[in-house]
Amino acid sequence: MKTILGVLLLAGTVLAGEKAPPHGHGETDLVSVSATFISQDDIKQEFGTIFNGSFTVIEVKLTPRGDKPVEVQLDDFILRSQSDGDHSGPLVAAQIVDGAALVVKQTFAPRTNPGASPMIAGTKVEMKNDLSKGNSGSPEVLAALKKRILPEGPTQDAVTGLLFFPMEKEKPRNLVLSYTAPDGKLRIQFK
Repeated sequence: MKTILGVLLLAGTVLAGEKAPPHGHGETDLVSVSATFISQDDIKQEFGTIFNGSFTVIEVKLTPRGDKPVEVQLDDFILRSQSDGDHSGPLVAAQIVDGAALVVKQTFAPRTNPGASPMIAGTKVEMKNDLSKGNSGSPEVLAALKKRILPEGPTQDAVTGLLFFPMEKEKPRNLVLSYTAPDGKLRIQFK
């Protein structure tokens, strides 16, 4: 009995040492969405490049919950920063290897009442260039990206894929993934 208890404690200690990547989940009546942050190390291992570290990469699993197909569109996802209001939709493979992305940044007016919602003071649209260099523009990398990006189109089965957002170095706890489902909106926060 002591041996079994010792093995269980050792296994628990080993597992406790491994920290799970930040993840979140949300669902409506028609769809369930799970999202997990992917580390730069994992991106480098899979694609041979980290694309200059210019992307926040999230793996999404979308599972229809009803008997009707769900139309999967990349434009239905938005990643928002709660710290500075920055937000972006995911890019397609060609945008990632071409190294250009349109980024919208909003500035907010100071709040007079701490409980009031922030008011937008201005919007700045910029084109980020040279996001990827080195071998990230190769045909092999483009083909690998096309295979791993969340597939678009109707599905009745669960689909999994990556979403690349042109947002750098933001803490996952400050980010919210919004998804416009067929029957409502989901806000997925990361833990």
